[in-house]
Amino acid sequence: MVKKNSIHTVKITDINNLGYGVCRVEGIVTFVAGAVTDDELEIKLIKVTKNYNVARIERIITASEYRIESECSLFPKCGGCVYRHISYSYEKELKRSYVEAAFHKAGVKAEIAEVTSDNKISGYRNKVQYPVGKNGETGYYRTKTHDIIECENCLLEHPVLHEVKMYISGFIKEKKISCIRHIYLRCAVATGEIMVCIVSEKKDFPELDALCNEVCEKFESVKCFALNINDKDTNVILGEKTFILRGRPYIEDELSGCRFRISPMSFYQVNHSMAELLYSKAARLCQLKEGESFIDLYCGCGTIGLSIAKQAKTAELMGVEIIPDAIENAKANAVLNGIENASFICGDAGDAPLKKCNCVIVDPPRKGLTEKLISQLAEANIQRIVYVSCNPDTLARDCASFVQKGYELSVVYPFDLFPRTGHVENVVFLNRKKG
Repeated sequence: MVKKNSIHTVKITDINNLGYGVCRVEGIVTFVAGAVTDDELEIKLIKVTKNYNVARIERIITASEYRIESECSLFPKCGGCVYRHISYSYEKELKRSYVEAAFHKAGVKAEIAEVTSDNKISGYRNKVQYPVGKNGETGYYRTKTHDIIECENCLLEHPVLHEVKMYISGFIKEKKISCIRHIYLRCAVATGEIMVCIVSEKKDFPELDALCNEVCEKFESVKCFALNINDKDTNVILGEKTFILRGRPYIEDELSGCRFRISPMSFYQVNHSMAELLYSKAARLCQLKEGESFIDLYCGCGTIGLSIAKQAKTAELMGVEIIPDAIENAKANAVLNGIENASFICGDAGDAPLKKCNCVIVDPPRKGLTEKLISQLAEANIQRIVYVSCNPDTLARDCASFVQKGYELSVVYPFDLFPRTGHVENVVFLNRKKG
């Protein structure tokens, strides 16, 4: 049996979605931080178990053709990116393989399309949530810790958000504010509007008014300044109560030919241009015809459903979402876009009234769908289901359940909404078999 701290010469055969190179040492799977497929390395085992090892690179003997120099000085200390050290073309190959492996593991035969990307790998994030330390340090967590690495310029974030974050961070340090937990920012790419949401343990603290006034005066694009209260000992970023201190309770953006109001609690895709490509594919997969109806489960502020309803003008839309603020946004967004044949219900997707309709769209959180909801969709004899997912593993698991209940799936289409990270979005069409 190999021992901890032993040195080995290996060749890396793969990379997983956490960014670890994979090899074997005396037959045991070994994960190597920072390693790239086809690297020849000298490694040191830093963790040895019965089923796997973890190692670090001691020396690169021969570098892989896929290896590149990282553009980010914080990589790999910061846990935000896992693929900064490989070419983007190879990253896309890995993501397609990840989706393929998830479906294979779930026992579902599926054709996996090439990854769709606009090849923009920097400055695409329109939403950021920075943890703030007790001494005012602001940035991102070190990999697998809650230690904050101060980040002066994250390459993923939209440049305008960086400037706002740096100003707020400087204010927090100068005033020695210790109750702020996160700085949460959003920007509307099409309109330029910015949302600032301070997540605090307290509703009132002496410097709050000054912070609000200074930020809104310095940055004219800030149209919403909010305070969210989270005093619980939890890893969840946002608390239940949000107060608007200045401006509107939302910002507005334009996406897929529609204008959307987005509140602090509403879900909205972080990559604007890739979201448009994803929603366009989802609309085509729905195959809606004149006069048909469809249901949008987990509808958020209505982005997918309303963008499709605007194209299929006679289609009737019902959206379901559990977050009240998002439902209010969705209702306002329907009016804003002149879409009269849309209704929205606040509630759990599993409690949705699955009235007779031609198509259902689901876009659940990472945990995927419940078996109860899958059964309800099948029992309601929904003919067409378009499933949008940010987690290939739960998507594949749920598709296996749908297949068992009489559905067949088309091609799985991966979309890279999160370049340089291990995440990949997917959309698939499920069709009820006849007979």
